[in-house]
Amino acid sequence: MERSDRRLWLCLLVFAGAVRVGWLAADCASLRRDPDTYRQLAQHLLAEGTFGYPASGDGGSPPRLQPTAYRPPLYPWMLAAWGWVDGVGLASIAVLHAVAGVATVLLVYRLSQAWQLGGWGFGAAVLTACDPILLNQSSRVMTETVAALLAVLGLWGLTRLASALTVSRALLAGGLVALAALCRPTFLVWGAAVAGASLLTLRSPFRRRLWLAGSFVLAGGVVLAPWAVRNALVFQQLIVTTTHGGYTLWLGNNEEYYGFLDRAGWGDAWDSQRLDEQYLRFRREFPDDERRADRWAYEQGVAAIRRHPASFVKACVVRVGSLWGLVPHQIAASESAGQRWARYAVGAWYAVVLALAVVGVGFLGRKLLVQPWLAGLLLCLSFTLMHTVYWSNLRMRAPLMPVVCLAAAAGASAIASRMRRSRTAVRGQAGD
Repeated sequence: MERSDRRLWLCLLVFAGAVRVGWLAADCASLRRDPDTYRQLAQHLLAEGTFGYPASGDGGSPPRLQPTAYRPPLYPWMLAAWGWVDGVGLASIAVLHAVAGVATVLLVYRLSQAWQLGGWGFGAAVLTACDPILLNQSSRVMTETVAALLAVLGLWGLTRLASALTVSRALLAGGLVALAALCRPTFLVWGAAVAGASLLTLRSPFRRRLWLAGSFVLAGGVVLAPWAVRNALVFQQLIVTTTHGGYTLWLGNNEEYYGFLDRAGWGDAWDSQRLDEQYLRFRREFPDDERRADRWAYEQGVAAIRRHPASFVKACVVRVGSLWGLVPHQIAASESAGQRWARYAVGAWYAVVLALAVVGVGFLGRKLLVQPWLAGLLLCLSFTLMHTVYWSNLRMRAPLMPVVCLAAAAGASAIASRMRRSRTAVRGQAGD
């Protein structure tokens, strides 16, 4: 590595570290909350070695831990492994998120060089470091920060596979994508899409492509197997993902939400409190069978879709808009002027970044249909497809933002190149 390259990496490391650590320091109070109970799961893992939630004991006996598959396991496992010193406290989570965030930025720059963005790759890394969604979620005890890192690691593995079609690299890529699926199950759809695309796009004889795709799938299966086997032993059913999917489908497909969409104004946010309470009541009726609650919620969502097909189509359009929207929804009933302008600033940021990404997509053209850009395209399409049907909001595109930033850098490069050609043409005409 040349001295100039080392300086660039060091500058990027310092910048990303300053941005992420600065944000965590400014918003450290948010790390005290545990909205999705990931910290609770990690603490139970540390204390008793059980991935589960407390269940009421019989006859006044102490609460016991009821094993669960409601949440994906990787993030709580990481919290437990990283936070054993302080019992998964604020400090350990902040350090984990800072390290994951900085590593994501550095890996985006590494990808940018492999994806032939040259000096514009530095811009992609800077955009990733400053991305509002990734910044905001880095101070939340939620999966987005780790999911973004795992997405970039999966892209790195697939990029290496595209550069050298070896079984070892196919195994590595499959294992990395499966790790991402243990953090967020939607990555499984990406893995399936990548495996299928490998059979069609890799420049190799068909038998070789089949062997590589099989190796990719095999490695993914090996990584997912311990979680699936654990669930089979605990629940007497093979659960590769979670028991949360039914609720997520129902959350985005129910009569109350459909009615809200018919009367809501632009920017209005739906309050799911009554739906949540109904779901919790059903779960309390069968506290030892969360699979039943998952199936029940799934059935409710499917029934709502069948009864209201037109509303379902409208909701699908709204969900895509929510996933790829510009301005975050107003959450608090009373919003200060500062909060409102902060939301508008985020919208302005994304208007520029997404516009550059669209230009980049047009500039790349057919390059998007071959690796490594194809892997990024399939990642965005698989998440969009899933969240068209399941519940969606702005933060759920967090794992996609590194790809969007890379596409935006490609767009900026295309605009700069066209401007240079225009200036050259003007000078040439002036010279004539």
